[in-house]
Amino acid sequence: MKKEMKIAELLDSYFPCIDGPINVVTYYSEQLDKLAECKLIVPKAKKRQKYVDQRPFEVIRCDSTAAPEGYRLGHPASDRKLKRRVKQEQFDIFHTHSPFSMGSFAIKMGKKYHVPVVATLHTKYYEDFSRVLHGFKPLCNFMLRRIMRVYNAADSVWTVNNASCQILRDYGYKGEIVVMRNGTDLKYPENAEGLISRVNALHGLEGQKNVLIFVGRIAMYKNLALMANALRILKEKNLDFKMLIVGNGFDEGKFKAMIEKLDLSDRVIFVGSVRDRELLQGYYLRSDLFLFPSTFDTSSLVPIEAAAHRLPTLLIRGSCTAENITDGENGFLADETAEAYAEKILNIVSDPERLSAVGEEAHRSVYRTWETVAQEVLAKYEEVIAEYRKKHNA
Repeated sequence: MKKEMKIAELLDSYFPCIDGPINVVTYYSEQLDKLAECKLIVPKAKKRQKYVDQRPFEVIRCDSTAAPEGYRLGHPASDRKLKRRVKQEQFDIFHTHSPFSMGSFAIKMGKKYHVPVVATLHTKYYEDFSRVLHGFKPLCNFMLRRIMRVYNAADSVWTVNNASCQILRDYGYKGEIVVMRNGTDLKYPENAEGLISRVNALHGLEGQKNVLIFVGRIAMYKNLALMANALRILKEKNLDFKMLIVGNGFDEGKFKAMIEKLDLSDRVIFVGSVRDRELLQGYYLRSDLFLFPSTFDTSSLVPIEAAAHRLPTLLIRGSCTAENITDGENGFLADETAEAYAEKILNIVSDPERLSAVGEEAHRSVYRTWETVAQEVLAKYEEVIAEYRKKHNA
């Protein structure tokens, strides 16, 4: 039986754009809507894209304009239709997953209708600002002050791991922080061998040893240059390997040019975006090691997806995403240099039995389902609502 709770999840961008927070908020909404009543409020897609939302939960779109890197900027505060809809819905809680226009709107609606607002930090925003604004500190600091208004005004502030708590502290947040870890929708499939055969046939991988994989947005800030140079070292050391790059992004052309310049075109396969989740499972299953060199991500979903398929990940030591990884037990860690990363890969693939054992432990300790996350989230929402009502005598 569903709980009598009406939940509004909000995000500053949504499909057809693709990134980690977009996936997170989709799974939040999908699973929460099975437990209560959940609706997602996001900006409209570009008109000419003619994108149609086909989700098991309701997606409410608001007016928007173009933003950098293919994103959209929502204008909820000036969207009268949206404001009428929010009044009509009588939500019990607002949960914003980004601190821009949608986050400010959530704070405003929470105050207006006397309901609590949760705000989650998913991203290293200052690094984003610095990259987009070419390191112009006065404007970066101005933007940081703007987004911190949302977190400081929220009734409950969440993030995805303990390392991300420090990011909030560095940004000046002094309140209590709730850690709510991410999950995945993927489970180890019954038809694993069939999916592996499908990927082998697509890319001629039958009998290929040392299949490495990266899944995610092709953006150079994810340390892709380090990964490419590590692959160059592996080739120079005569390791027989293939590298699968699953995904696309605004730096795809730049990254492909780098791969060609490093003479890696015969070793690297650009798969493109894979929307078929079952086929994506085939790529994880066919691979021997997942490479995730990013130090930008706070808690990427893809290592959790990999762990669902008993595939361990090689991460950068000290990165946020590596927080729950113990080197050689449930994953692998390397220092942030191409030489150290390549040396670690050579060490890992030289011991297949150990690699398999680490994959099994990753499945046990890294893997986590969105169903589990949603149950924890709903229980926390109930606490937040109760605390809010007690505080405000509502």
